[in-house]
Amino acid sequence: MTGPFERNDGLREIVWAGEQLLAGGQHRAVLALAIRALREHGDLPALRVLRARALLALHLVGDAERDLALALRVRPESATIHRLLCEIALRRGDLARAEAFLERALDLDPAHPRGHELAQVTQGWRAEHTARLYAVRRAA
Repeated sequence: MTGPFERNDGLREIVWAGEQLLAGGQHRAVLALAIRALREHGDLPALRVLRARALLALHLVGDAERDLALALRVRPESATIHRLLCEIALRRGDLARAEAFLERALDLDPAHPRGHELAQVTQGWRAEHTARLYAVRRAA
């Protein structure tokens, strides 16, 4: 199977440029770049992920989640998509869903540093939830 980068070297350059803009905090520019690239190159998962990252930085979580869901249908083996969906679930306070996305992301890419950061976050939330639950039961 040929990946999108093998079919279109221009796509690699677009994603690289988007990464540079994201690193520089130019989220609206990334959003514009991704929208334009989606029009020109078609509905490719790499472009959906790029746009979702910009949308998350702009706190447009619902729109980002829709883009990631569409990308996930095409690339269910993408650890990046699962990590981003984990972050969205954490933002929404849905620990169970966050843990499920994170588990899949770590299965796909066990060495990624962001995956390990998210694992620490979810473990902390789980411990806090368990402690609160235990305190409520002791008080009852």
